[in-house]
Amino acid sequence: MDLLLQLVRWEVLIFLAGLAAIVVHQLLTGTINTRNLLYGRISRANHKAENGNNANQGSGDQKQPAKSPDDDLYFSPERVQLLVFTVGAAMYYVMQTATTAKSGKLPDIPDGLPAVMGGSNAIYLGGKAYARWFANPGSK
Repeated sequence: MDLLLQLVRWEVLIFLAGLAAIVVHQLLTGTINTRNLLYGRISRANHKAENGNNANQGSGDQKQPAKSPDDDLYFSPERVQLLVFTVGAAMYYVMQTATTAKSGKLPDIPDGLPAVMGGSNAIYLGGKAYARWFANPGSK
């Protein structure tokens, strides 16, 4: 039975190491796109409505310059904090798991961790809502 448990442990470790290697390789080669990871996007519908650029308005004689998709990007601190809290919580739990690995059980999730992650997600969603409905894209 001990041999079977040891075999399963090694199999899981090899699988996780292989999965991590695949993800790291794809991040380094650009297969997983991380461009503008920390940037939010202002809704084009709000941008057009505030600037009066709807297609059915006016005679169409005025041509607007073509906009780059990057014109609607803004640096998003709420994305940064969500990334930091998520990676931090994951690393904390992995470290807890590593210290209790000999017991054969996963450690309990600390009482405050779901509240911290919920608060972090609430900040992220609040920033998204603010950028979508309350930010003035014409002033940026």
